[in-house]
Amino acid sequence: MPTDDEFADDFARALRGAAELAPEPVKHTLAANAEQRGRRRRRRRRRTAFAGGLAVLVLAGAGGFAAVGHGPFGAVGPADPPAPDLPKMSSEEVVGLISELLPPGKVRVIVDGGAGDRGQHRTGATLWFDDGAGESIVEVSAERTDLRPDAGTVCADPFSTPQDSCDRTVRPDGSALVIDKLRDSYNAAKREWRATWAGPDGRRVMVTEYNGQPGASNRPNPPLTADQLTALLTAPAWDRIFASLAPVPGAPKPGDAPAPTPSQGQSQGPSNADLLAKLVPLLPAGAKVSGQDDKRAVLTATVDGRSSMLMVGVEPPSQRGRDELKSMDHDYTTPLEVREKRPDGTIVDTNRFGNGKGATDPVLHWTATVYYPDGSQVRISEWNGENGFTFKPGDPALDVNGLKAIVTNPAWRS
Repeated sequence: MPTDDEFADDFARALRGAAELAPEPVKHTLAANAEQRGRRRRRRRRRTAFAGGLAVLVLAGAGGFAAVGHGPFGAVGPADPPAPDLPKMSSEEVVGLISELLPPGKVRVIVDGGAGDRGQHRTGATLWFDDGAGESIVEVSAERTDLRPDAGTVCADPFSTPQDSCDRTVRPDGSALVIDKLRDSYNAAKREWRATWAGPDGRRVMVTEYNGQPGASNRPNPPLTADQLTALLTAPAWDRIFASLAPVPGAPKPGDAPAPTPSQGQSQGPSNADLLAKLVPLLPAGAKVSGQDDKRAVLTATVDGRSSMLMVGVEPPSQRGRDELKSMDHDYTTPLEVREKRPDGTIVDTNRFGNGKGATDPVLHWTATVYYPDGSQVRISEWNGENGFTFKPGDPALDVNGLKAIVTNPAWRS
């Protein structure tokens, strides 16, 4: 079933737009629960190295840099003291090592982080890199995590982000390598290539590079090719940096068995294929269905000549869901949001969005969610376009009442 991150990807893009000081519109492609729960959860999400790095740029423009250790490479988690034998690396040493791993070119530091003090689990640098074909921003980080390689290397969702390609390789030592080549949702000239290596012991190295800077492109592609990214991520020199990073509790060990799937005893709700199988019969009579994708529980529905993308999600009963139901009485309401509280305590919420947080003209995105007293939820979100980042004005395939009829159908509770 769709994860919270899938429903919150667009807000992450909005954060990047804000960090870039660009007038990038906020596309409301979040699913039904994102408008309510997202405001509570997003502030708790770990910020990306890029957002932090540009935040430092903004501070520098205002008159000074943030102190190292409080930016993107500061301590993650409790600030435990390092072990007595933990070798330290200064910020200069970290940047120097990363610079040596880059292809020949000029390097200027935007923000950096040392390693080995304050119990840091993560370090790296955000750099200007010029290989002679145009200066570009390159972000590099190394971190110890509690993630297995399958969870530490994931392609971006092409429904939410334009994607040229994503290549994933599992290496003989059990590590995994992903190179994800993305385009910008609003500027066809902008490129963002993300490369990640994750080891079976939780170590992870990440590189994000742009074809210029996020706000302005100055070359067709980012400076490092796929082969150069692979060489950088898998270089033995990273062992020195990882030796200076504090261990992470619960880190996996090489040879650990894969995490159990829902069929092995974990109750995580119905599969995406099951969700689509339930959704199709609930569509209006005569609806034509295409583009079913059970990776995200998404399909395209065409009704009376109008086509829209639909995404459906179901969450089983939980204490978190019960807490969210209680909070619905005082959460912020957007201009076109309508809440109906039923006698049994169930709340049915419908909403419509334009191209922005409070925009309503034209409406481009429709949602409906039902919150049950036991904490379970059913939600459906509709986009008037082919995916989650391309919209067009006009009537959707289903109006708000049609979405509401779907999420409240008893079939979801059976």
